[in-house]
Amino acid sequence: MRDLRVDKRLHQSCLLLLPLLVEMANVCAKCKTWRKNQYWNVFPHNKHHFFKVMLGDFRNYLRIPRKFKDEYTEKLSKEMTLRGPSGNYWTAALAQRGEDIQLQDGWRDFVKDHSLEEGNFLVFQHVKDSLFDVLIFDKTGCEREDSHFVEQDGDLCHENCCTMFKNTNQQTNNTSLLSEDEDEDEDEDEEESQQELGTNSKTRQWKYYESNRRPITKKDKERAFHLASKHSTTRPSCMIKMRPSHVHHLFILTINRDFADHCLSKESQDILLRVDSKIWKVALKHRNVQCTLNKGWAQFVLENNLETEDYCVLELADTGESQQTLTLDVYIFRAVKEIVPLKVVLPS
Repeated sequence: MRDLRVDKRLHQSCLLLLPLLVEMANVCAKCKTWRKNQYWNVFPHNKHHFFKVMLGDFRNYLRIPRKFKDEYTEKLSKEMTLRGPSGNYWTAALAQRGEDIQLQDGWRDFVKDHSLEEGNFLVFQHVKDSLFDVLIFDKTGCEREDSHFVEQDGDLCHENCCTMFKNTNQQTNNTSLLSEDEDEDEDEDEEESQQELGTNSKTRQWKYYESNRRPITKKDKERAFHLASKHSTTRPSCMIKMRPSHVHHLFILTINRDFADHCLSKESQDILLRVDSKIWKVALKHRNVQCTLNKGWAQFVLENNLETEDYCVLELADTGESQQTLTLDVYIFRAVKEIVPLKVVLPS
């Protein structure tokens, strides 16, 4: 009888606590909903990440996590721009497959150029719009060192690395080498470089340039590289291959650190770019160890019709010690000789 009385009192206590427990559960559910909303809709975009392990048919497509897709459906365009650890950019098309979306066209190039293997672990960080930074880890759980030295298309990577290694050891003032594409902290610089282009204030979409030239071949690329490499000069110079972030969007040109340290001003300032007798004013900016061309560069690209895989050789025209504005002579070596004007695409 005593045990029955104890059980009865315990039962009564539970009945009294039940409403409180239900209320606590509801509060926790509301908190969870609130936190989810804060994370996806209030937190800055660069707080949002997802990861993928390279398994199965990863070389042909990559499925975006369904939860990430559901939260980002309205924010993603038909393409994603992937910025690898090297600072270079790859564009991959998004395709709908049932309830999922996948990276397809362009993703294969990213896989090939980075020599991705089964078991590699990739972390995607959202930067803005459809731009994502990608970190690559191997099976040891550590970041792959070689991912920071990847060139687009991969076909000239070996020559580039040898050129940079040779010139770094020489420590010469009169350099002629490929620009390192380092990580670009473009948030502030991009806005400045694109003020001349305009933007849709509601969607934060920038104007960009679209190519109308014929498809380029490996032979075209090799010819442009060969001609630029053979350019002869007695003045300090550097050679830079044009990439999508230089000539189609973002419009930020990173200058080789060795050339910048030895030949350019250590202070941010306006400089002049000269092609033949025509001159353009552009902003030279220093941030930490980076030296970039920003505002004014987009106009230079448009008027000179620069495209990806073209090469520019920048030569120091002035010593930098006079009171005159620093001037760089620019020599352009095109992958495709026939010039077809770029198309300026306006934000919707």
